[in-house]
Amino acid sequence: MKREEFSLARGFVAFGVAVALVCDAVSGWNQRQFLREEAAFANAALEQDSGQLEEPLLVLVNGENAVPESWWFLPYLVDDEVVDRRMAEDLSALLEAAESQGVWLWVASGYRSRRRQEDILESAVQERMAQGLTREQARAKALETIARPGHSEHETGLALDFNDVSQGFQETEAYQWLREHGAAYGFIQRYQSGKEAVTGVKAEPWHFRYVGREHALEMERLGLCLEEYVRWQRALGGP
Repeated sequence: MKREEFSLARGFVAFGVAVALVCDAVSGWNQRQFLREEAAFANAALEQDSGQLEEPLLVLVNGENAVPESWWFLPYLVDDEVVDRRMAEDLSALLEAAESQGVWLWVASGYRSRRRQEDILESAVQERMAQGLTREQARAKALETIARPGHSEHETGLALDFNDVSQGFQETEAYQWLREHGAAYGFIQRYQSGKEAVTGVKAEPWHFRYVGREHALEMERLGLCLEEYVRWQRALGGP
């Protein structure tokens, strides 16, 4: 074999060994990452929905967790509704992208003050009392679909209701577009069908929550709702 041919062959062998080592390293990393995620899932299943992560975009507000007393945000106006300014750039990009594809999306509801949430609940209670229920019965019925004041995501400024606030929204092109593209802009459907036992809320196709692009895409990949994702992040020692 000529020296040039030998050198070339040796180069190919070295390259092959290097590729194999890299592949093994990547494979090993993937395996470790998989095991780490599986362990986190197991630990997360044992956790309760208590405490908050340091990441503000992952603030957990539900029937068990109230809006933190220290919570604050900078207001941003869109479609005559106030939202948290941290979503401004991504929300604008989402609305523009939808419009460019012939999909009409608008913000029907954004931030609500504690007082506004109280008024909404009281109005629903009065409506049910007018139907013959006692106040206690009416309040219990109203709370099936309306969050208690202090426990509504809308009070964080990170929650949005899109278009027609009704179950019929699920049958629209706008909803299908949101489900397909929303995570790429940092938005997730907060209350999904099949997650009611975890969220404690019936499916709401119109209600989306901003968590940022990285978290939204990861939640989509893992198939987790916010309660599950927060527990998973805590088990991983996340943000």
